[in-house]
Amino acid sequence: MVWSWWELQSGGPVYDIPKGRKDGRRSKVEDTLIAPAPTFNASELVRVFGLRGFSAQDMVALSGGHTLGVARCLTFKNRLSDPVDPTMDSDFSKTLSKTCSGGDNAEQTFDMTRNNFDNFYFQALQRKSGVLFSDQTLYNNPITKSIVKGYAMNQAKFFLDFEQAMVKMSLLDVKEGSQGEVRADCRKN
Repeated sequence: MVWSWWELQSGGPVYDIPKGRKDGRRSKVEDTLIAPAPTFNASELVRVFGLRGFSAQDMVALSGGHTLGVARCLTFKNRLSDPVDPTMDSDFSKTLSKTCSGGDNAEQTFDMTRNNFDNFYFQALQRKSGVLFSDQTLYNNPITKSIVKGYAMNQAKFFLDFEQAMVKMSLLDVKEGSQGEVRADCRKN
């Protein structure tokens, strides 16, 4: 039996994730710190994702998940220091500076459609308007630039590759036997 996460939401790609996966016995924020840093460059991202069996294309597709939501100033304010990150559009740097005037927890959307799953994130990278350094670097690196361009022009291709990469990710670190549990209430640690 499978369920389609995006069918539960509005719009975006639809993909099936196998049911019955066991959760770890703990759910702590510090366990998520293995995520790549927002200061990583494309080569570092390719390497880190590669260690988990993902290709550069998988990594770029998964990065497209940033089309939803926001980043806090704390994660990108280093790009605004003197000198300002030269890979960023000057008007966009002013937008980020204005956001950060609200403090480290001030939020900036990744693209202009924060609640829609689409390819606008990749179009923003082409305009030098990636919020995180780790986002913008995808357009500045010759290995990943052509993938970004492809997704910016072809949303259907992005959706397909994202779906495949998410299913691949769902197969990482599967808990078996006594290593995990099926939770009745996922909100409880």
